[in-house]
Amino acid sequence: MERMKTSDTAIAFDHVAKHFRCFASPLDRIKEALHPTGKVYHTQVPVLRDVNLVIPRGQTVAVLGPNGVGKSTLLHLTAEVLEPSSGVVTVSGSVFALLDLAGSFAPELTGRENVRFFHDVVLKGFGNWIERERVVQEFAEIGDYFDRPVRTYSSGMFLRLAFATAISAEPDILLIDEVIAVGDARFQQKCYRRIRELHDRGTTILLVTHAVEMVPAVCDRVLLFDGGELVFDGDPAVGVDRYYQLFFKSPAQPTIGTSLKELRYGSEDAKIVRSFASLDGANAALSFKRGERVTIVMEVEFARLVVKPHFGFSCSTKEGIRLYATTTTLLRETPAPAYAGERRRVEIAFELGVAVTDLFIDLSVFEIDHYGSFVVLDAHLGSLHLAVTSLRYCGGVVDLDAGFAESILRRGDDELEFAATGAGGPTSFANSGEIASKATGGLS
Repeated sequence: MERMKTSDTAIAFDHVAKHFRCFASPLDRIKEALHPTGKVYHTQVPVLRDVNLVIPRGQTVAVLGPNGVGKSTLLHLTAEVLEPSSGVVTVSGSVFALLDLAGSFAPELTGRENVRFFHDVVLKGFGNWIERERVVQEFAEIGDYFDRPVRTYSSGMFLRLAFATAISAEPDILLIDEVIAVGDARFQQKCYRRIRELHDRGTTILLVTHAVEMVPAVCDRVLLFDGGELVFDGDPAVGVDRYYQLFFKSPAQPTIGTSLKELRYGSEDAKIVRSFASLDGANAALSFKRGERVTIVMEVEFARLVVKPHFGFSCSTKEGIRLYATTTTLLRETPAPAYAGERRRVEIAFELGVAVTDLFIDLSVFEIDHYGSFVVLDAHLGSLHLAVTSLRYCGGVVDLDAGFAESILRRGDDELEFAATGAGGPTSFANSGEIASKATGGLS
């Protein structure tokens, strides 16, 4: 392991490989250790193969992939918990890793005592321990448990204390291995907000997660692993869709270009030959008004018998944030079997209740085989681009069509005097805003 202090590179892997020794039994381990001629009783199990990557300072990177492809090993190598079997790992700056909640703290000590231990031993007394204790207690929000032994904590409490302690150190590099998924939804939101704050401060973050929906909103880059190899390195939106390709075990297909709207994959046993968006299901349109009922039409040709065909639909923003996704299986619908040479028309209707100006549609056709597995036949990502217009502005990504109403529960002491000036009477939000403008001299 090599550590540097001067470059703009936070983490670098140069032809890194990692394998583990696997013994058939504990006795074989002893035999190999004591054998006079050094006979080998183990087999090599490769975990990472020839990994090359460079992560600049200040980048937030998601590490994605199915289970068992080497994601956690990558983090352990970065944290110096493991040494590479070959190649060079270069790390520049202080590192804090959230890798294993169970081993993060001394179980007999309280949360407060563990924070003090962390300050004195891990950080070697750097900084104000009283302020660090206050920050951790406030962020963790575990109440009286902060002064109880850690062995009495639930896994969620472990996470809260571990994450709060990690961010209190403000490391140059923060490594997170799926632990955020342990917390409840409110705490997860709090963690992701804090990750964005650390990113804005220039912290390099390496995040292993299966919660891929949040990746485009939080991360600058995606590393996708399969079989111990780095198979994708690039834009988060495209990386997430490549992850879904691996998740559904679709046969590898060449990706056309690097744009999300050009990504397509599948076994080609069925093919989406035509798709368009429409208001009436017949005439294609490109621009829609917010709140309109939109119909997506896709025509699918089947190259062979598909006993259990199913269809999928999702929509995302231009940043790759997935707003909605569903399939015929989730809706508990049972499409009819499809035969070789058949061409089928499928319609998806929905209300355009979004607050974004651009919406990208993903369409897919897949089957459930006799093993119960999903097999993607054709998936066209970003196949349609809908321009959304509205005369009414609102923030966020969805339009909840909110409205305000007011009523006076108790009249104020100065209301009669204010009314005597001629501005009294019932007020709506429109004229109350006018009154406020007058009261501030027009500075609103």
